[in-house]
Amino acid sequence: MAPNDMSRMRISDAERDQVAEILREAAGEGRLDLDELDERLNAVYAAKTYADLEPIVADLPTGATGPIVGTSPAVPAHGAVVGGGPPLVLQAKGQPMVRKGEWTVPHRIEVDGRFGSIRLDFREALISTPVVEVHLDASWGGADLILPETATAEVDVDSSWFGSLRSDVDSIRRAGVTHFVITGACQGGSLRVRHKSAKGWGGLFG
Repeated sequence: MAPNDMSRMRISDAERDQVAEILREAAGEGRLDLDELDERLNAVYAAKTYADLEPIVADLPTGATGPIVGTSPAVPAHGAVVGGGPPLVLQAKGQPMVRKGEWTVPHRIEVDGRFGSIRLDFREALISTPVVEVHLDASWGGADLILPETATAEVDVDSSWFGSLRSDVDSIRRAGVTHFVITGACQGGSLRVRHKSAKGWGGLFG
């Protein structure tokens, strides 16, 4: 295949994941808002060829840190940990659910915790990506997210209809630490994002 035909080559799942990671980094740096991030991630995972990926990252500074889309298959930098893969989907609807200790955290977690109670403790978790997306629905239930001590978190959760939302974590991303992007809803429910364990908060999780 001629070089100018490379853009028509099919891309692999690993290459989609790498481009998705570029988008998450851009969102963490403030280059994309959450709506733009969701729209572009959907386009990445629907892409079939390099040509499909080109417009998704055309306005982002990918040359120095990411794959060169449309010229050759993407190769991660030496020693880099490549995240991605399918999201972790957790179903806790109407019942309690706890994740703690050592557990693997992918780039995205999706939680349905309506009418239930959720506790996700990330302090000893194995986190391989600089940005972790958590999309949850804790409506008419309760959610407690415990982050590593140095982690930061951007929280954009709909807590209308008598919901309660409290974050004790810095929202501004810092270099070298894990940044969480938390979205979803807790209408009529409660969500707390914090660091170390705090006693006596509502008695939801013991």
